[in-house]
Amino acid sequence: MLKCRQVTRLAATDDYMELGFLKKAEFKLHLLMCSHCQRYFSQIISMGKEARVASKNHEADAKQLIRMEDNIMEGLNGSEN
Repeated sequence: MLKCRQVTRLAATDDYMELGFLKKAEFKLHLLMCSHCQRYFSQIISMGKEARVASKNHEADAKQLIRMEDNIMEGLNGSEN
């Protein structure tokens, strides 16, 4: 069974999309059982949707989007400690 740390890392990086059948089933099972990871995953999905909307509304240049993504990933990696 995947641990919370593994699930949150997979969710934050979208790597769960590339998991094999069994690992993807473990990921989904963990989300069904763990309300904390379920909430985190939901927040990650919402942030992605909002970021796409914001980027469509404001013609942000590629460098700015890369900086934003780097800042988000640094924040997520820092919260693991």
